[in-house]
Amino acid sequence: METRIHARHGEETPIDRGRNGNGLSILRRWGAPSIQSREFPSSTTLFFQGDPSLEVFYIERGLVKLIHLGESGQELAIGMQSQGSLLGAASVILHEPYPFTATTITSCALSRIPADLFLHIVKTDEKFGWYLHEVHSREVHRHVSQLTAFKYLSARQRFERFLLQFLSSIQLHEQQTSIRIRLPLKRWEIAQLIGIRPEHLSRVLQQIKREGLLHEEDGYMIVSDVRKIRVHGDCG
Repeated sequence: METRIHARHGEETPIDRGRNGNGLSILRRWGAPSIQSREFPSSTTLFFQGDPSLEVFYIERGLVKLIHLGESGQELAIGMQSQGSLLGAASVILHEPYPFTATTITSCALSRIPADLFLHIVKTDEKFGWYLHEVHSREVHRHVSQLTAFKYLSARQRFERFLLQFLSSIQLHEQQTSIRIRLPLKRWEIAQLIGIRPEHLSRVLQQIKREGLLHEEDGYMIVSDVRKIRVHGDCG
């Protein structure tokens, strides 16, 4: 049975985080104890496209995918958000419905900020206002980088950059070179995120497998040497 607290597929569990960003520290100073860090399992829908913007989610850890549903009913994967992002902030500021559906890809540590509290802090706390400008500026730069990658990077380089972004959300031991993962995205979602067709993604994966950098087993992807993926992913 699904429960909706603007979150589906599982209960949210309070957690204690000792390391928070500057923005979250300011939020907690204003809103404690109403702003609490909670653990959300993967595949949890935080809000749906078209929902009224009632809250903002601060990502402390993990990855969240953004999906837009077109008028024809076709789903479009438009991006991933990671640590430091403020999901829904633009919609709350503009008093507009959420323009996409946000769903956790991995287990995530998130803080939920009610819209009225968020707007009050933005308007009255200069430090947080500046922090919000930084967050949105990073998003602009990230979008420009993504558009540039579509133009100048090969499909393989784009996939490896995606893979590195996903791996960055997983805590790896410093000396760890190989890793066994289950990508929590469908092939078509990955293909859309990196701007290629699913069949082209299949050819890219086959090429990487032939080189021995990764292989698949029982639904898992085994990366044989993360360092080599990092070298290739940083190309261009």
